[in-house]
Amino acid sequence: MNSALLEALGQVLPLAVGISLSPLPVIAVVLTAMSPRARASGPAFVAGRMLGLALVAGVVIAASDLVYSLTSAGPPAIVKLVLGVALMVLGVSKWRPKPKGVEPALPGWMSAFSSASPGRAFSLSLVLSVANPKELALLVAVGVTVGGAPLSVGDEVLVGIGVVVIASLPVALPVVAFLVAPTRVRPALEGLRTWLTANSSVVMGLLLVVIGAVVTGGAIGEL
Repeated sequence: MNSALLEALGQVLPLAVGISLSPLPVIAVVLTAMSPRARASGPAFVAGRMLGLALVAGVVIAASDLVYSLTSAGPPAIVKLVLGVALMVLGVSKWRPKPKGVEPALPGWMSAFSSASPGRAFSLSLVLSVANPKELALLVAVGVTVGGAPLSVGDEVLVGIGVVVIASLPVALPVVAFLVAPTRVRPALEGLRTWLTANSSVVMGLLLVVIGAVVTGGAIGEL
């Protein structure tokens, strides 16, 4: 494995972890896993999630390749610096702890996952994966990093697959656990859903701030 590939993997790893810990997809997959058709809808949700992430990652990496091929240079450190600061600002703006005594509520459309058919679970998961602004911000950072690295097309595909796999683990694991031991896992999944619903803004805000700081620190080191 060449050094450029290892360096690119190291740079996108925190971004992939940030995407993986996005609360909404995890809440949605828990709702799907506890639905009446969970054995079919759960795997369909995971497939939609992976396809959606792969599509977005592929587009942003290809777009970055095109931009940097036209300029014959990789991304200047200032681009990464601006992106890192933007992630931190977005994180702070989303960091809104709920006042005590206020019962958090999920968006109304999330209830569709509780009774979704396999086809609907797939399509809803796909839409959720390509239309989440916070995840899109992180995927843009992935595209800037991978597109500006001296990688072959094959290496870019490997990095993209790595990002998709890592980002999909937190939605795949609850489905696998439910399929193996539904009775034992259900209380834990319900507890996870309740906690994430109450703390989703704080979790996502903190993640964006931390990852933005990592990107900013790397950019400052390149200046």
